[in-house]
Amino acid sequence: MRAPLFHHHLTIPLPHHGDCSLLGVTPEGHIYVEEIYADDGWLAQHCYASDGGLLRSVDELEGQNTTVQPLELPDDLITPKTGWHTMALNFTGARHRGMRVNERLADLVQPLSIADKMALSGRLKLQPMQVVGVAESYVLAEIELIHPHLFLTCRRIRFAYALPTEQIDADGEPYDYDTLVIYALHLFDLTLEEERPLSTVLDDLPGLTRPMDCLLHDNWLYVAEGGSAERSSSVQVWRVEWLDKPLPPDEALQKKIYG
Repeated sequence: MRAPLFHHHLTIPLPHHGDCSLLGVTPEGHIYVEEIYADDGWLAQHCYASDGGLLRSVDELEGQNTTVQPLELPDDLITPKTGWHTMALNFTGARHRGMRVNERLADLVQPLSIADKMALSGRLKLQPMQVVGVAESYVLAEIELIHPHLFLTCRRIRFAYALPTEQIDADGEPYDYDTLVIYALHLFDLTLEEERPLSTVLDDLPGLTRPMDCLLHDNWLYVAEGGSAERSSSVQVWRVEWLDKPLPPDEALQKKIYG
């Protein structure tokens, strides 16, 4: 079976500029989303209709609202799935910053090809040879597209990069490498013997800057996209076009066994 196509349908802007995640989606398409924003980690939760209209919202308003109660979530809420099947992508190596030689950084990171370093340098705003490798990788959520092997993963990837000169941090500790994070929403095929190059992975669903959570329901893909100083957080909605109709998991298993 071939991977489906994804057609962007709707952008729902959120009020804040921090991190966000999906609480879930109801069978009728109501979207529940949570935001964590500002340095103090204030909380906001919202419920949107399928057309993007706001139905309910609670917000701590950076401490101004002291009587916030979390939204009551419906019993039939469909929630995102954690990265259980795709945990092979998880990796923890180097610290977030430190000294390259003393910590043997090159031995702690996952190496990158020259092609990957060239492709990533623009996204990271670094020179290609500054990029040392992957210091950390973690699957935030996964979606099973085709049972039992093809998944869509929402993944956080931390890259270690070399600094041109040694720096001193707020605690007085020296460091000559630091790390930067990229969020990616990409396909992952369990049947492949080798992981695809990151330079191709990051282009599976172009146009997303900080995908932080994902959920598939009734041929609709929902993506929680974190914000930045210049851009508010949002929920992105994509329509899924199946090139081959996927079998339910039990039918797929029977076909695998009996042909």
